[in-house]
Amino acid sequence: MMFEKLFEKRSLIGENPFDWTSWIKGEDSDFSNNDSTYTKCINLYSDNIAKLPIITKISTEKGDIDANNFYLYELLRLRPNPSMNAFECIKALVAMNKHYGSAGLYIDYDKKGLVKGLYPVKINQFIVDNAGLIKSTKENKVLVDFTCGDMNGSCFEKDIIILRDNSINGISFRNTRSYIKDSIDTNIKAQKYQAQLFSNGLTNKIVVQLTSDIKEEKELKKVQNKFDKMYSNNGRVFTVPAGYNVSALNLSLADSQFAELKIIGKKDITSAIGVPYSLIEKGSLTEEETIAFLSNAIIPIITALEQEMDWKLLSEDEREAGYKIRFNVNAMLRTSPLTQSIIIDRYLKDGAYTVNDAKRILGVPLVDGGDIVTLPSGQITLDNLIKGNATWQKGANDKKGGDEIE
Repeated sequence: MMFEKLFEKRSLIGENPFDWTSWIKGEDSDFSNNDSTYTKCINLYSDNIAKLPIITKISTEKGDIDANNFYLYELLRLRPNPSMNAFECIKALVAMNKHYGSAGLYIDYDKKGLVKGLYPVKINQFIVDNAGLIKSTKENKVLVDFTCGDMNGSCFEKDIIILRDNSINGISFRNTRSYIKDSIDTNIKAQKYQAQLFSNGLTNKIVVQLTSDIKEEKELKKVQNKFDKMYSNNGRVFTVPAGYNVSALNLSLADSQFAELKIIGKKDITSAIGVPYSLIEKGSLTEEETIAFLSNAIIPIITALEQEMDWKLLSEDEREAGYKIRFNVNAMLRTSPLTQSIIIDRYLKDGAYTVNDAKRILGVPLVDGGDIVTLPSGQITLDNLIKGNATWQKGANDKKGGDEIE
């Protein structure tokens, strides 16, 4: 049976099915040999997603709170597997998804059926049992072949968290690199041309014109040999004998709009991947650009991850108990100290934050009694204001004290 043969590989692997000896090589040549702008965009894209903490939460009468005692809390927040921290694991997953078009987190279970490890893997193919090869009533009809390091493995779809890039029908996918292949190839050629130009001392190809009437091949070769000797002996500067003329063959960088074309290529790549061009050009984003980056590029992929994790990492009983897995997007919305103080002060005055909530955000020690919500004095409903129940209205009408503050 086809499925049994595929699973024979996995059964021979042993208790720990992952071999990380490929890390000795240090890099993936398939990725690092690409254009520098493309590589930087992939890294920035995956870094911004990986830096968002993954928190397990539970629904209570007071809202969603952190489930610190849940067994997945430390695994998702700190160490998904013994060889990677959470940042490295999610970064590898997102980078492979964007580079190859799909990627997965293989779920490793212990003997009790609990999750003990998550491993980022490259998905090679999906095998759908539409011919009824498996004689079973279980819904295990899709097999996933993957690569982790130098090891190939297989698992059912329920045992792996899957991401698909550029998918229209939810099944097929395509890597972003295929859409911008021309821009990447052009940028690589431009980098090589620029490097070659600098190695030649910023000297383009030249044409040596002979103004004499020498036409014999032997005599011409002698003249060429003389030029070769003078050029090699004197480095990048040589004298031209009388009767010869030297002129440039190529256009200059300015004439060919070299800089403008490189910028256009970079913008094509950043736009396709979803990274703002300002992040490549200046290395920073404004608050408006950060929000646009978050909503347009980051939120879609973390929404897919949250839904996959909720469905495949949590059992039905755990979901019914109110457990859920969420990314903390507030980690990306960091503002300047002045703006942060204004926001916290406003939330504190309006009762959205308690004093201790504000102190947690600032990272300072909590105080006793700081968990009580406070409201500013002097507020009154519009209905009481129309009825003349405000303090100053009562004092003017019936000389009575007391406030009707709501």
